[in-house]
Amino acid sequence: MIKLFRRCLIRPWHISMLVLFVSGFTRPAVSQQAAGIPAPRQILGYELGDRYTSYAELEHYLLAMQQAAPARMKLIPYGETIEHRKLYLVVISDSANIRRLDEIKGNVIKLTDPRKTTKKDAQAIIAATPMIAWLSYNVHGNEASCSEAALNVIYQLLGANDTATSSILRNLVVIIDPLLNPDGRERYVNFERTHSGTSPNEDRNAAEHHEDWPWGRTNHYLFDLNRDWAWLTQPESRARIRAYREWMPQVHVDFHEMSYNSSYFFFPPYKPVNKNIPASTGEWDKIFGKANAEAFDAKGWSYWSGEAFDLFYPGYGDSWPSLHGAIGMTYEQAGQSGVRVRRTDEAILTLKDRIEHHSTTSIATLRTASENRMKILDQFYTFYSDALEAGRAGKVKAYIIDPRKDPSTADKMVRLLLDQGIEVQQPHEIITVSGLHSYFSKETETKTFPSGVYVIRTDQPSERFLTALMEQNPVLSDTFFYDISTWTLPLAYGVETYWTESSLSFPMSPVTVMMHGGNTIAGGKASYAYLMKWNTNDAPRALVWLLQHNYRVNVAMREFTLNDQKFGRGTLIIPVAGNPSDLERDINDLVQKSRISVYAANSGFTQSGIDLGSDRAVRLKKPSVVVITSPPVNPECYGEIWAMFDMMYGINFVPMKLDQLRSADLHDYTAIIFPDDNSDGRGYRNQIDSSMVQKLKTWIAGGGTYIGIEGGAAFASASVGKIAGVKIKEEKKEEAKKDTTKGKLSEEELEKRMTVEEKERKHRMDEFPGTILHVKLDTSHPLGFGYNSDIAVFKENNTLYELSDHGYNAGIFTATPRMSGYLSKENERKVEGTPYLIHEQLGSGNIILFTDDPNFRLFWDGLNKLFLNSVLLMPSIRNVTLTSEGR
Repeated sequence: MIKLFRRCLIRPWHISMLVLFVSGFTRPAVSQQAAGIPAPRQILGYELGDRYTSYAELEHYLLAMQQAAPARMKLIPYGETIEHRKLYLVVISDSANIRRLDEIKGNVIKLTDPRKTTKKDAQAIIAATPMIAWLSYNVHGNEASCSEAALNVIYQLLGANDTATSSILRNLVVIIDPLLNPDGRERYVNFERTHSGTSPNEDRNAAEHHEDWPWGRTNHYLFDLNRDWAWLTQPESRARIRAYREWMPQVHVDFHEMSYNSSYFFFPPYKPVNKNIPASTGEWDKIFGKANAEAFDAKGWSYWSGEAFDLFYPGYGDSWPSLHGAIGMTYEQAGQSGVRVRRTDEAILTLKDRIEHHSTTSIATLRTASENRMKILDQFYTFYSDALEAGRAGKVKAYIIDPRKDPSTADKMVRLLLDQGIEVQQPHEIITVSGLHSYFSKETETKTFPSGVYVIRTDQPSERFLTALMEQNPVLSDTFFYDISTWTLPLAYGVETYWTESSLSFPMSPVTVMMHGGNTIAGGKASYAYLMKWNTNDAPRALVWLLQHNYRVNVAMREFTLNDQKFGRGTLIIPVAGNPSDLERDINDLVQKSRISVYAANSGFTQSGIDLGSDRAVRLKKPSVVVITSPPVNPECYGEIWAMFDMMYGINFVPMKLDQLRSADLHDYTAIIFPDDNSDGRGYRNQIDSSMVQKLKTWIAGGGTYIGIEGGAAFASASVGKIAGVKIKEEKKEEAKKDTTKGKLSEEELEKRMTVEEKERKHRMDEFPGTILHVKLDTSHPLGFGYNSDIAVFKENNTLYELSDHGYNAGIFTATPRMSGYLSKENERKVEGTPYLIHEQLGSGNIILFTDDPNFRLFWDGLNKLFLNSVLLMPSIRNVTLTSEGR
């Protein structure tokens, strides 16, 4: 449940913050209304707050406002969602600024590179350039008052003709993203409209206050877009970052909602704060917080700050901008409910209240930014000049990415860095670097790299964000984390990366565009078979394509050598005989489009190891995969699999609701995946009876492969659903009595005597708050094909397992396994030596259990093959103990 609370962004203690809202808001207040600007009711046909505005109505409103005020507003489409809804930016300023937007953008970009812009030039720009303030609304679809407030703010800025508004528009270019997550919000609005009557139901037990699974918080693929700013796994995120980097604002506010029993939150944030964010940003947080407080005090509204919502994880809509020179802030309004709801203190919270509160902080923030335009622009320039100096003077001088072991994943990581505005270079020739530090070893070494390696120097304007992504251990100032405690990019991607304290002076050229594919088949046309190494994430993609186009493909269970080239376990053998005549053309096409290594074999007779026609070369089945969906499945865990299969690897699969298992014919499915259930397997156990368990076991014994992730693994264990033999590790309780020899009380007795504060601290210490751990992988097992024996995994749940007695513990947490992030010494002791990845055989089938999510937020690319080995290879392997070693 700890993880569920963290993901839902609702803290139980919010309920204690009971407050009384003023409910007198009836329509947007605009003093001295400008001529020709229609009120929202004139466009929409209803007052804002009477009901939720659909995407189509919102788009209609934006188009109408642009038509009404073309001199002061520009509507800019900047992307499209997966469900084909346009993403828009609304740019508002006075007419003089609107006419020179390109000049303003260009001047602001100049401030981000002090290597090219001197302090004197920067001062001239600051004196003549308006500041850019960006307001983002509704990144979580079910926090739906945010977009309503955005429409109101647009009207207030365009419809007002008073001195205060004129000053804001003269000093600022205001960018409003009224709806960051159209697909999720539309899911929520449709739910509300479906479950509401002619009048809103205030009873908090009414259906309209309790969303259906998978809820509207996430986007189409069920991703939390407020965790994706750094990783860009989703099209909405990629489009937003492209647009943001074009403008580079100095103030950014991310508008949210929280429990309807709370009040209103604005910055300053809670701790920890990412140490790469300068202290000066925190001072501005206080200034903006005070301005918001004064605006709320004037109306007698309740609020709070500094008690939650940290600024640590770099993928938030406040921390990401803060790492790019902006004053990034989060504002949270009580909500996530229908149009009207009766709170537990019996006060009525309305949608109109929520709109007015967000609108008030929006305008107060813009007014404060306007009043401090030059100071904020000056700090913006200083942010980048200080970053350059930190890169020159800091311990780490450069990172080196060696793509040779997994070129496609290395390229993807570099592409992400480029998309984030980070400068990457490549040397002109072979280089040798001493004093290299590896992410897997404490020892330094000297290595020689080819000219194709990637070098990222830290003496660049993006040093702060670069360091936040690449540092092995984020600086920790607390043991409590609103989200996770680490995310180190090279470990997440599993890419061979080093850092050095030496300044690199080799001749290098900037990398601007990533080249795709362009390889050729080594040896040309094959007469016997094509051999594809299983060393890159592009290899599973190619395999899926071949199998889904009915090509015969075998996987080598043992190593072999052919034409002096070594081929490891997992090498794909694609025979010419028995395959369609288009094989050569299609293999060539795959090679041209990807980073796979393919070799032509003109004989099945090898120099050493197995021959190509060996029984240890197992023919692979065409995947026919089921992924369980619907409650109690964790939507985000399901969404990771869905997006991975759909967007990344082209794997056709069947999303099956849990209750369909009872009647479905499972005979033709090769694998069934049970994602996490957020309840350590109890969610599944409550819905799956003994007859359904027996049906699953019969299917597995007949050759099926069960794949469980987190709660899906716990359910299959002997401790819960009794499908597998492995047990969940139980904590051994000490005797609950005084130790007469040492005069000490047991841990259990001590806990009974703890204060509230002590119990809270112990609760924090008992968590695995998103930590990177070291696992030893069995590379002789098919699940480990394509890997070295050392891998980095991500752990954020407390469930631990005993070692399997009769199966294979394919991945085991090492002694002292913590590689990055926070982990108490007690938890480190508990986890070491326990399994991460378990394989048990049942009849002719397989049970594969991932104790933690290998696909975490879909940026943990380093474990893609590990997961796909379970999906693509294991269903074809009935016996992993093929002991004959060939010649």
